[in-house]
Amino acid sequence: MKNEAQADGLLYAFETLRKMLVLVVKSLYNYRVLNPVQESFADALFIMSLTPHSRDKTTRIHDVTDFNLSHTLESAQSFRWNACDSWYYGVVEGCLLKIRQDGQMLMLASSVEGDPECLSTYLRHYLDLDRDLPAILQAVDIDACIHEAIENFWGMRLLNQELWECLASYIISQNNNVPRIKGIIQRLSARFGEKISLDNYIDYSFPSPQALAEAGVKALLECGTGYRAPYLWEVSTEIVAGTINLENLSRMSYPLAKQELMQLKGIGEKVADCICLFSLGHLEALPVDVWMKRIIEHVYFGRKASIREIREFGEGYFGENIGYAQQYLFHYARTFGLKRMIQNPHL
Repeated sequence: MKNEAQADGLLYAFETLRKMLVLVVKSLYNYRVLNPVQESFADALFIMSLTPHSRDKTTRIHDVTDFNLSHTLESAQSFRWNACDSWYYGVVEGCLLKIRQDGQMLMLASSVEGDPECLSTYLRHYLDLDRDLPAILQAVDIDACIHEAIENFWGMRLLNQELWECLASYIISQNNNVPRIKGIIQRLSARFGEKISLDNYIDYSFPSPQALAEAGVKALLECGTGYRAPYLWEVSTEIVAGTINLENLSRMSYPLAKQELMQLKGIGEKVADCICLFSLGHLEALPVDVWMKRIIEHVYFGRKASIREIREFGEGYFGENIGYAQQYLFHYARTFGLKRMIQNPHL
C-alpha cells in the first residue's frame, strides 16, 4: 500500500510538472521574446510536455501504385515539405505530417491524434492517389520530349492543396525562386502561425487570413515578402471581410474560378492557373511561367512566342490534361536543364 501511494504521488507530481511546463511554453511563445538559448530550451519543454497519447502513431497505406513520393513532393508544387532522416516532413492544413514510401506502401504519421482511416483517406486525396495516372500520362505522351520526362519522373502526381495556403503561397511565388519562397513562408508561419511538433521535428502552421490581416503590411514586409506584401495583406483582409468566399471559389468551373481569382489584386494569369491546378483540381489549367515559356519556345516553336500563342498551342496539343503535361515538362527542365531537353536526338 505504501509503495502504491508513493507511485501515485510521483505520478501526480509528474503530471503537475507537465502542466507547468505547458504553461511556461505557452507564455514564452505568446510573447515571442526568445534568444537562441531560450528558443532551444522552450523547444525541449514543448516536446517534453507532450503526453504519450498525443505522440504520433504510424499509419500504413498499402497497394499504392504508379506513385513516387519524392518526385511529387520535390517538384515545386508545395513549399512546405522537407526531407529528414528518410522521411518527408510537411505542414498540411495545420497538421505536421511525416511520410515515407517503401515500394507500394506509404507510412505516415500526424501531429494530431485521430482516426487512421480518416488520415489515410485525406492523404489519398491530397496526394491524388485515386486518379488514373497511367491513362493521363498515356494521353499526353505524344512526343519524344514529354516521353523522356514521363520516363524519368513516372509516378509524380499533382497535389490537392488547401485553397487559402495555396493562394497565398503563389502570390508570394511571383518573380521568386523556390528556396526564397520557402524561406518567406517559413518566416510568416513562425511569426504568425501556431507551433506544432512531431517526434523531435518542430514547424509552424500557415497563418490564417485573420492573422495576416491583423499583422499589417509592415509586419509582412519584415518577413521578406517585398512588393507582394500589400497584395497578401489585401487578399487576407478581403477574405476576413467576406468579400472573397473561398468555399464558393472551390465549387466553380475552371474558367469562372480563374476569372474570379484574376479579379484579386496581385493575381495574374499564371498565379491564377497555379491555384486552379494545385488546389482546385482543374487539370486543364496551364501555368505559363519562365520555364514553360522557354520550353515551348525552344523545343516546340523554335522561336519567341506570346503567352497567348503558348497557351493556345498547349491546350490544343496536350488537351484536357495539359496541367499534368506541363508539370512533367517543367520538372524535367528544372531538374536536368533546358539544354538537355533541346538536344533530345529524337525530336
